[in-house]
Amino acid sequence: MIHSRFLPLFCLLAATNALAAETYQCTLIKDAGKDGYKQDAKQQVELSIDGGKVSQIIRINAATKDLKFKACALLTKDDSNFTRWFETECKELGSADGTPYIFEPFLLGAYAGISPVIKPDYVHYKQIQDASKSAGVAIPERTFAIYANRKPIYEFFCQKK
Repeated sequence: MIHSRFLPLFCLLAATNALAAETYQCTLIKDAGKDGYKQDAKQQVELSIDGGKVSQIIRINAATKDLKFKACALLTKDDSNFTRWFETECKELGSADGTPYIFEPFLLGAYAGISPVIKPDYVHYKQIQDASKSAGVAIPERTFAIYANRKPIYEFFCQKK
């Protein structure tokens, strides 16, 4: 019975940790053709997930300054591939600091998907495992993919900070 005094404190600490924001550093993984995949560490996303609240800072060569998606929401599962691959969708791409910016026209109307935590039962686990090995990086804990014209343009592999 001595241990029972410590259980409420342990539960409180566990609950506090469960509510803390998850922060990730995400690096662009690019298709290198016959050479497989490679990482581009200059293009990155800093991602924070706190329950249903998502924030990010996106650094890509196709924009003159850091970007972010202003609206992110959990997806409702349906029979689409997008909801099988991702748990969160982000829209409304703009500058991270709200000031004017320039980006490549192909990003007009871009949106993003954030995967659930990557586990062996994830639908694309094998492909991600192969790409990670080819690029010489660890299997990501999540992915952050930017789409334009319904096609993936950028895929970032994310690791907890």
